[in-house]
Amino acid sequence: MNPTPPRVRLPAAGPSASTRTLRPASHRGHQSKSAGQALVEFALVIPVMLLMLAIAIDFGRLFFSYIEITNAAREGAAFGLHQPSNLTQIQATATQETSTQSQGGEHAITVSTTCKDSGGTTLASCTLAEGGAGGAGNTITVNVDEQFTFFTPLIGAIVPNLHLTTGATAVVTDYASSSGPVQPGACSAPVPSFVVSVTSSLSVHTDPTASRPNSGVCTISGYNWQWDLIPANDTVGSAYGDDHTYLSPGTYVITLTVSNQAGYVSTSRTVTVPSAAPPVCAKPTADFTWLSSGKVYTYRDASTVADAVNCPITTWSWTFTDLGGTLSNAQNPAPQTYGDNSSHPVTLTVTNAGGSTTITKNS
Repeated sequence: MNPTPPRVRLPAAGPSASTRTLRPASHRGHQSKSAGQALVEFALVIPVMLLMLAIAIDFGRLFFSYIEITNAAREGAAFGLHQPSNLTQIQATATQETSTQSQGGEHAITVSTTCKDSGGTTLASCTLAEGGAGGAGNTITVNVDEQFTFFTPLIGAIVPNLHLTTGATAVVTDYASSSGPVQPGACSAPVPSFVVSVTSSLSVHTDPTASRPNSGVCTISGYNWQWDLIPANDTVGSAYGDDHTYLSPGTYVITLTVSNQAGYVSTSRTVTVPSAAPPVCAKPTADFTWLSSGKVYTYRDASTVADAVNCPITTWSWTFTDLGGTLSNAQNPAPQTYGDNSSHPVTLTVTNAGGSTTITKNS
């Protein structure tokens, strides 16, 4: 028998071992190349993204500045409707509005005014808007212009001197001067009157309800307060009273200017604002007297208060029962005419910071 030849194991058919070990090395090289390319692309995109972000911030600042000057024009017009010829104060009012929220890139504002009559014709001067030349319906337009600078170099190079412009229009209430030759109908100049009381540390309350006239076609249409000697602190008030807080204690002059169709008139009072809380006020004592001439009765306030300086009477309320419950909030009301000479009940209520008291008498 022939002996069996020895078996020899040959390598299995297929990819060689060396081929299989070369493939992962090639893949790692491909990954390294892709990562480097991504970094290069990211480095190229970052400046563009930062530029777009800067442009977005700049345009946000631009929009905010436009809102600022829009509000400034409105505040200027709110003051100008009472004093359209006072450009100095109109500009100060508008400037204060922009200064409170100013930001970088903004420049000083320029304020101008234009007045028109009720027919839309431009007046030669805003002084004429107070003089009755156009009658009721005169208007004032306050225009505000401001230069704006972009922080982004690219935008700043394209638009180096951008101007923002806006305006606001209001109807002039003081359209007839009290000293002018032309008066609207039978209206007379208004009579300003107010009381001021310290309500808390550094704060005061003013009550202009005694100003006249407060009804009818000639009623007061505007109340303007000057709280001290700083024009920017002036405010437009209401017929029912206003509050103001000072920055420091001291003595201040408060001026009220009221206006109606016949013009505007001012009156002033002095108030001392303490650093401490105001004293506790006692209620006033209500009282009044009267004189009669036939069926016409004239009533006069005779109320008293313990501390007239710090706790003055701020409101008076009269009720005339036999005249259908007619009311008056004047300190000394106009004469009242009755239908007979019999006894007539009258009630007076007076109020200060401490409270109210009421008295009824048969006059």
